[in-house]
Amino acid sequence: MSRTVLKVTGAQGQGVNSVGEVCAKGFKRAGYCVLGYREYASVIKGGHSSYQLDISPKLVRGSETKANVLVCFNHHGLTKNLREVQDGGIVLHQTPEWKFSPEDQQWVEEHNVRVIYLPSEKILKTFNLKPIFGNVLITSVVWSLFGQDADSLKELIREQFGHKGEEVVQKNFECIDAGTAFKQEHAADAHIQLPKPEKQWRDHMLLTGSQAMGIGIIHAGCRVFTGYPMTPSSPLLSYIAEKQNLSGMVVKQAEDEITAIQMVVGAMHMGTRAMTTTSGGGYDLMTETISLCGMSETPAVVVLAQRPGPATGLPTWTAQGDLLLAVHSSHGEFPRLVLSVSDGEDSFTLLPEAFNYAEEYQIPVIVLTDKQVAECLYTQQFYDQKAAEIRRGKLVTDVQELAKLTGADRYDPMAEGGVSKRWLPGANAATYCAQSYEHIADGSFEEGAEGTRQQMGKRMRKMETLKKALPEPELFTVRRGQISEVRNAVHPEVLFVGWGSTKGAVLDALLELTSDNSSLIAGYLHYTYLWPLKTGKLEDLAGKAKKVILIEGNQQGQLGMLIRQECGLDIPNKILKFDGRPFFTDELHELLSQCISPPSG
Repeated sequence: MSRTVLKVTGAQGQGVNSVGEVCAKGFKRAGYCVLGYREYASVIKGGHSSYQLDISPKLVRGSETKANVLVCFNHHGLTKNLREVQDGGIVLHQTPEWKFSPEDQQWVEEHNVRVIYLPSEKILKTFNLKPIFGNVLITSVVWSLFGQDADSLKELIREQFGHKGEEVVQKNFECIDAGTAFKQEHAADAHIQLPKPEKQWRDHMLLTGSQAMGIGIIHAGCRVFTGYPMTPSSPLLSYIAEKQNLSGMVVKQAEDEITAIQMVVGAMHMGTRAMTTTSGGGYDLMTETISLCGMSETPAVVVLAQRPGPATGLPTWTAQGDLLLAVHSSHGEFPRLVLSVSDGEDSFTLLPEAFNYAEEYQIPVIVLTDKQVAECLYTQQFYDQKAAEIRRGKLVTDVQELAKLTGADRYDPMAEGGVSKRWLPGANAATYCAQSYEHIADGSFEEGAEGTRQQMGKRMRKMETLKKALPEPELFTVRRGQISEVRNAVHPEVLFVGWGSTKGAVLDALLELTSDNSSLIAGYLHYTYLWPLKTGKLEDLAGKAKKVILIEGNQQGQLGMLIRQECGLDIPNKILKFDGRPFFTDELHELLSQCISPPSG
């Protein structure tokens, strides 16, 4: 793939993100697809953080490990990130009198890396500008290195700071002119050549996975949103809160995660679409209430944003380690649905479906995301806001039908598929008891063996009913550097299996891999719906493939464990990552190559 990478590094609070976000918007408008990836330490200020943009005229699904341009706000980037620069790349820094160690200096020379010192403090003093303007100054130099014109940057800056008045805008323009002049005077021959742009990207949106999910939640008809801040679920809570007045949604930051999930259950019991979001430790606190939903057959939707554990773990990094938590958490046996988003597209499209399944089957639905998806910046085409539908299952609202109900209809053990009728408190209909104890058909507490068997059987029949209704995992067939339009027409020779945020990096790596090896037919089977788990398609493909390889962002291969549990298929070939970082495209390309053609000896 023809892509260019910009990486901005510095301490939290120095403006690393603002440089990256302005450049992202500018490159998108210039006709490029951009993918933004953030790394930051679990401190409010200080630490070491970075904002990376992968830029291409083609669709970018995953990030790479090497940068064409490395921008360093402080000396830590010069020591920590230097060797992430590609051969012939550029390092732009603002640390006075910096000298590399002999080893680093030798590396710089061997790899033909151009190092440019920007005296930001001196330039700002020349124009009598405060240090806060330094972000725009350094952005303008970066902008010039990529051959972009100053006027387009000024347009972006006016949009961002115009509300602060013309004086502020003009001071920022002075910074842009100063940065452009500095580049011309001190680094006229330093430039990064971008590929020819594609105009299709200019009209796309730029948004994070959390923002995409927030739009999907609003589109799903959610009316109550609760939560307690916890990285990496907090961006979703913040976005929904920002849109509260526009959406008319009730948004509540609860005092803890237990209260948040119980507010959701109360609202859903009353017929209002409601949900909450949290991360691993917060979800642990919610599991007793999830179990209550199982017994009372109350719909609920929870977004579980994964990060590395156990305990506090790596709070600001990414992982896929909570799949088994979502599937097996809460005491007792009851049906639930676990699904996972993977990018900016399905972060929107899957949320209406989460609510639909919750209400249709009267079960808790856990939507998995992770820090990578939650905070990744996507170049996203506009969503189809007419495609989603609201399905409320066997919710009874018709006056005449309500009058015919009896209390025993609510938990009728003979209900088709285990899904019985549901009606709302206050309706002009028979009453029933909704509680946490085992019960008979009208919800009344009952400890008899026969009634217990009947109710357990009723609830668990939903699992089979739901499993039949769920979509199969999606097969992407890749050959000759292209994803086949007819995805199921050819059985791949090598089959890769994964879920969640690994999807983008895997597909980008396979496109590159099959370009290098034109005879290879590779397949990627992507699981969106993870529990109950459908394995028929996998078993068929695995039986015909020469090799099957599992790819997951956890240490145990948790999807592989579920597959083996459900159908007996063991996948011995695994690519697992559990260091808090996502899979990178070039990293995966090398690993996949080794899996297909292991090195001799």
